[in-house]
Amino acid sequence: MEEGMVSVDKFSGGSQAYFLTHLHQDHTRGLGATGGWRHGPLYCSPTTARLLPTRFPGIDASLIRPLAPGASAPSLPLLPHLGLPPLRSLMYLFRGDLGCMLYTGDFRWELGCQKARRAKQALLDALGEDTVDVLYLDNTYCHPSLNFPPRPVVAEQVRLA
Repeated sequence: MEEGMVSVDKFSGGSQAYFLTHLHQDHTRGLGATGGWRHGPLYCSPTTARLLPTRFPGIDASLIRPLAPGASAPSLPLLPHLGLPPLRSLMYLFRGDLGCMLYTGDFRWELGCQKARRAKQALLDALGEDTVDVLYLDNTYCHPSLNFPPRPVVAEQVRLA
């Protein structure tokens, strides 16, 4: 999502609030630039909030705002900027005057996965009667040549490592 009032996984300044889906390098470009992050509040998961100062030592910790998965953030007092475009990991659901926007970080959908079904239901519950007007889909790993083993296999491999 490009700069505007809110930026997701893009950290070049110019927005009023910033959201980080996860700490993969392709999602953190600009966080370490110019000696550390000082451009505005940075929302992320509690785990990412704990890891950020280690990965980016110059970051201003007072700007980090942990958001638990499934939690709602308070309304952000965003002011319109003339001349700016409108408006993994976490997904962020934004509601406002510009509609309902869903931004995904890296994710993996497995049709038979119970965790995926629960996540889908949580998203539907969060949407309520709303529909998604704009979808920003991170498709970094969607290339057909990429073949990942099922989650239980990966979990067992990690357990044995």
